[in-house]
Amino acid sequence: MKFPRLNRYRTGGTSSNMRLGLPPPRTPDGRVYRLSPNESAQPRHFVLGEVVAEIPLTDALRARMKHEPRTSQTVCPYSGTVADDDAFTHPDDVKAALEMVKHDATQDIEEALAEMVKNAFNGSSSRNGLVKITANVKRSTSRPKPRFARQDLMRELVCDHCGRDYGVFAIGLFCPDCGAPNLRLHFARETELVDDQVSLTENIGTEKEELAYRLLGNAHEDVLTAFEATLKTVYLYGKTQADTDPLPKIGNDFQNVDKALRRFDELDLNPFEDLSESEIAALRLNIQKRHIIGHNLGIVDDKFATHANDAKIGETVYLVGEDIRQFAAISQKVIDKLDTWLGGSPSPTINHSPLLFTLKDPSMNPDDPRNLMALDLQLSLLARKVGVWVAEQCSDGRRNFVDIDKLKVAFKENPEDELEEAIAELETDGFVDVSRTLGGGLPHFHPTLDLYLTFDGPAFGRDPIADTVVVAELALSGPDSVSAEKVFSQTGWDIRRFNPAFEHVASQIPDGRVSRSFGTQFTVPFFHLLPEDRVRVKRLVSRLNS
Repeated sequence: MKFPRLNRYRTGGTSSNMRLGLPPPRTPDGRVYRLSPNESAQPRHFVLGEVVAEIPLTDALRARMKHEPRTSQTVCPYSGTVADDDAFTHPDDVKAALEMVKHDATQDIEEALAEMVKNAFNGSSSRNGLVKITANVKRSTSRPKPRFARQDLMRELVCDHCGRDYGVFAIGLFCPDCGAPNLRLHFARETELVDDQVSLTENIGTEKEELAYRLLGNAHEDVLTAFEATLKTVYLYGKTQADTDPLPKIGNDFQNVDKALRRFDELDLNPFEDLSESEIAALRLNIQKRHIIGHNLGIVDDKFATHANDAKIGETVYLVGEDIRQFAAISQKVIDKLDTWLGGSPSPTINHSPLLFTLKDPSMNPDDPRNLMALDLQLSLLARKVGVWVAEQCSDGRRNFVDIDKLKVAFKENPEDELEEAIAELETDGFVDVSRTLGGGLPHFHPTLDLYLTFDGPAFGRDPIADTVVVAELALSGPDSVSAEKVFSQTGWDIRRFNPAFEHVASQIPDGRVSRSFGTQFTVPFFHLLPEDRVRVKRLVSRLNS
């Protein structure tokens, strides 16, 4: 028995005992989920992208790395743990791979059995004797591929030592590729966001002074929050490296310069030693100012008045944008010192503009104005364009045969053999079903549900997976007999948008409980839910919302 879908992932073995290798799902920005094998390195999750900046490796850069970049090992950005790449495989990706194999194997087996029955009778009938036997192979509608939500994380960075793009959910200490400390980059991103906040307030008119003060207060608080969290993270990392067990309770010690000094003295480290007296004084003042704004509605009390000579008890503490920028800059100097401690030497890039984000918007390819090549697919650009065009041509979400003449006109600049190969690509990956004739020319084909679920996004600027979640939740909230007409009226959408989403939900239900009768505007007029069906639909929603 042949397994054409599974063979796409085959890396070895035999036809009856395959060794498969599936690429992990990617986020919309092309990153892969990773999970640290160090269970204490909370939150453990991070994402790893591609190399987006070419940085010449020098001895000074190598001295701060845990190993050469682009090796078969990964570094936990939270704890510095180094292990083989496979140890960082996210368990959700393993589940996703198993679901994909199960889906493709089922499709291969169904097609193989249908072909065997057809071939048993040569695709015709038997006329031996008085009994006439006709082979009529009826295949059920192909189920769409399993889909898995993947989202990029909050803090995006590009290592200024090896050029690797990655994202972390908490404070990242190290680059997951080369292992160089990236702490200063992490805080530099916070400094940039704070500067953006201050710039916004500077453009607010005097008629909204209260709003401007509130925004400046938020920016000021963000500096202290990031500063405190970073100091705490490095301190705990140092205690972990010293095998301290259990780790000490910290409280709010890192909101106070003197207490922070005592904590870091345990590690023989003074991250404040490069600050001048005036910078230390400004740091203390801003920390106290944060307490006044956050806990005393900005009203000066006697404790704060001792730190600021011009402050008067009972008045509102004064906030100036440049003071907040100075607070962030002084904090950055402290973080740079911690970064030096982590790496054993100062970063050679410390005076360069940091690479903070992935270069997501390179010069646009004129042949790909919709950036279709960013879709996580194995298709050529022409096949992707055909997929989008097919989605756009459909007015009702039904999967009727494509008008070949219109296709030729739309892609008149492409030779017919190129179009034929693009259609074959779409067929190979399950986006179209093809009906070939002996006459030659482009084959007749119609889209599968997978084509709509994949290409409706770039075609119409909406998320068909999010639409599926909406329809599924509406179906689950009603009776066991789910009417497409009733759910359709609840969405307020047009029929083109509704049909793929409703059919996607119906694909979780066995065929015997799904109506595919003709004569209505719906691809699936209704389906019936048993308890086990509700479980499947709920799990679909959970997977798509994860």
